[in-house]
Amino acid sequence: MENKRQFELKFDGRFADGHVLPVATLTKVLDAMQRAVHILAMQQENVSVRQKERINKMIEGKYPLLCKVPKEGSYTMPVEIGDQTAGLFILEDIENVSSLLTDCCMLLSTGNKSGLAEKIQDQSRRDLFIKAACSMVPSQGSGIKIGLSQIGKTFNISLNTLHERGKACLSTVAETEQKQIKTVTGRLSEIQFDERKITLVYPPTQKELVCICSETVEDMLLDRPRELIQVTGEIILDDNDQPKRIINVENIAEIDLSTFYLQTIEYSGRVFAFTKPLVLTPSLDETQQLYCLEHGELGIDVYAYTRDQLDIELREQIAFLWDQYALADEAELTESALLLKKNLLAALKEVSDAA
Repeated sequence: MENKRQFELKFDGRFADGHVLPVATLTKVLDAMQRAVHILAMQQENVSVRQKERINKMIEGKYPLLCKVPKEGSYTMPVEIGDQTAGLFILEDIENVSSLLTDCCMLLSTGNKSGLAEKIQDQSRRDLFIKAACSMVPSQGSGIKIGLSQIGKTFNISLNTLHERGKACLSTVAETEQKQIKTVTGRLSEIQFDERKITLVYPPTQKELVCICSETVEDMLLDRPRELIQVTGEIILDDNDQPKRIINVENIAEIDLSTFYLQTIEYSGRVFAFTKPLVLTPSLDETQQLYCLEHGELGIDVYAYTRDQLDIELREQIAFLWDQYALADEAELTESALLLKKNLLAALKEVSDAA
């Protein structure tokens, strides 16, 4: 008999190829998947929608994410949704949530915004699910890839596709295209939950910056008080064109300076493989607003406001350097350019199309 509740999370790449996995990575993925399940369960149970989806005890007891013994290949974690012992006649509800998770993840992986809206009709709940599902993906540049499959079924997707395509399904995307949306980094100095305000110290000016938030950011703020964080929202500038206030905050994220571990990269349908893994450690510039990555021997020098943007810039620059130097006619290159060409050819190669 088909068991709709059984899934597998398969990790590949760094660490996972050796059949091990960092606890922080596994915890992040499982926490996010549990959150996604709970959000779908609240729809199944007709729990009213609030801006902050607080999980009640019934949902927690009925729809836990249960982990089984990990398997090799490269690192595979079998998981099962729901506790059948939590009550009578609950299997159908659990299976409905499991099927909904499968359908919604498939729609997210293809960027099918309208299809997702049919499955989760409430906009607020849909956005919360998308954010939870996208959080199942390890950090950009971690070198770890992850797939989700349903045991005994053809459903098998790369969760890494959720990172870009999934966020395009957020209801706020179209609404904010005409607004001045910006990401600002600062040190958290005050939280006022009743008024939904946080105050940052903005490093370039050392002035306080008030941010108006939704309730959905409370958990993150409680976990990381007084750390350097990034806030994305509508920026209001002062007379000196410096940020003085952020309204309609869309996202709050911690600063992630973990290393980029590159074995292969994909860019615009092309795949590049490194002779040995390239390890790059990002830093913040002197204003603490920009992520920076450098590698002098390979000509890499990129910067961006967010880690996600930095990953895109890095892949784009590697492809550019390959085309402009590795594939260039030696007769047309200066001495320094010839050395860069040599270094690039020794460090990586273009192996195939992404397809």
